[in-house]
Amino acid sequence: MRHACRRRRQILIRCTLCGREVPAGGEYWACNGHRVCGDCLPEFARRELAPYREIAGEEARQ
Repeated sequence: MRHACRRRRQILIRCTLCGREVPAGGEYWACNGHRVCGDCLPEFARRELAPYREIAGEEARQ
């Protein structure tokens, strides 16, 4: 009887914004269906929080 060596399949995680692979043990953020690497996190946060953006001195112009 032949025993097959079973390897655990690693799930490939790619950043939704830049497409780079997040290495095993690397951190990423999962939010609203996106997976975002640390390099792209500031841009992602800007996009996600854009509806809440305000400009000082223009609050009363609504």
